[in-house]
Amino acid sequence: MANATITAFACTYDFCDSKPKGIMVCITDNTTPNPVNLKLYEKASDEQEVCSACKNNCTEWLCPQPHSPVPLPTTCSDDKLTQDSNNAALWMHNYYRKVLASGWAKDKKSKSGYASPAKGMLALEYDCAKGTENGAKKTYELIKDCPTNTPSPTSGYSLNFLSLNNITVSEQDALEHAIKTWWGELETKGLGSNTMFDESSGITNFAHMAYDKVTKVACAVQRCPVPAKTLVACQYSPAITNGDNIYETGKVCSGCKKLGMKCSNPGGLCEKQP
Repeated sequence: MANATITAFACTYDFCDSKPKGIMVCITDNTTPNPVNLKLYEKASDEQEVCSACKNNCTEWLCPQPHSPVPLPTTCSDDKLTQDSNNAALWMHNYYRKVLASGWAKDKKSKSGYASPAKGMLALEYDCAKGTENGAKKTYELIKDCPTNTPSPTSGYSLNFLSLNNITVSEQDALEHAIKTWWGELETKGLGSNTMFDESSGITNFAHMAYDKVTKVACAVQRCPVPAKTLVACQYSPAITNGDNIYETGKVCSGCKKLGMKCSNPGGLCEKQP
C-alpha cells in the first residue's frame, strides 16, 4: 500500500453464509520483479521537498496520475443524476438504516448514547421503475425550476430538502452532504426511547430516512445560477405521518421472517428473498 510507484488498485469483498466473517481482497498494479528488496519511497528531507518529483502540481501531498474514468451505464435517467450519484444515494440510505437497526447509531437523547436496534428495518430500493411516473421523475420535477422555498412533497411521499449556498459543488458531493446533514439530526438533537413520529420534533428529516415502512427512495440535485444555490431533494415512499412509529425496536432482524424476508449479511436490514 505504501509503494510510491503504485498508480492503481482494485478491491472486492464477499460474505459467505458458511463463515462468520467476510472476506476482502485488494490488488495493485505493482509489477516489481523483486519486491523483497523494494525501496517503498524516496524520503523527503523537509516539507518543501514533498512532491518535488511530481510531473504536475501536487494534490493533497500526492502526485496526480492521468486517468480516464469508466462511465457506468445509467439505470435511471429520470432524476438526471449520474449512475455514481444514484448508487451513492441508495448506498448511504441503506448504510445509515443498517447502522441504526444494528444499534450503533449515536442518539443524543439515549441513556446509552445509541439508538435502540430495530427488528424489521427494510432495505430500500431506488424508485425508478420504467414506464411509470416514478419517484425519481417526481423528485426531479420538484426542484427543476429552482424553487426559492421548500417544495411540497409528492402525494404519498415524505420529502427531505436542502439548499446549499454553493453553485460549484459536485452533484455527488452535494447529495452526500445533504444525506449526512439529514441523518445527523439523530446525533445532534436525538430521538430517545419514544420512537413515535412528531412533526415538531426537529428530527423530521432523520425520521423520513429511518421510517421502517419505507421501501423506496429517489433523489435529485439541481444547480441554480440565480440565486447561486444547489438544491438537493430526496423522497421516500410510503410517507410517514404524525403518530406513526418511526421504527419498531427489538432484536436485530427478528421481524424479517414475519415479513417474508431474510436478514441481510452482515445483519441489520430485512431483504427480499432470492
